[in-house]
Amino acid sequence: MWTLGHAVREIDRSQQQVVIEETPTKGAALLFGAFAFIMLVVYRNAVGVVLAFFFACFGLYAAVKSLFVGDRNRGVLVIKRRIGQWTFERVYEARAIDQIYVRFTIKGSGLAVRFKSGRSKDLTMSLGTATNLEDAAAALNHFLHKPHN
Repeated sequence: MWTLGHAVREIDRSQQQVVIEETPTKGAALLFGAFAFIMLVVYRNAVGVVLAFFFACFGLYAAVKSLFVGDRNRGVLVIKRRIGQWTFERVYEARAIDQIYVRFTIKGSGLAVRFKSGRSKDLTMSLGTATNLEDAAAALNHFLHKPHN
């Protein structure tokens, strides 16, 4: 079965950091981009523009590549998201993080972070049946909570 889920995998590990990647779903991005274009061509009015915008948003969502970096030296979790040429980065102090965990919903699973304040935030963009989520959460927790030598 084809899903819109992004693949999650560990792409780098050293003594000081681990990097987890959530890949873009290129097929879905192209498919939704094509739908957006078709809506503009077929309808050529306000309805076509609205439908094109709707499909283009899904295409952009599917095109997001994310990196989650547990950096022991800096004591931070870095979240980098890239859409085309645009990169967005968010940094969270490890001391503010309670745990990285796998959230389970009826729609699927994904990575999330729970802060010591009690607030939670989803990390992965998609919900699916990604097989490496538990390993990714454990690796990030290891690098965020274990003091460096």
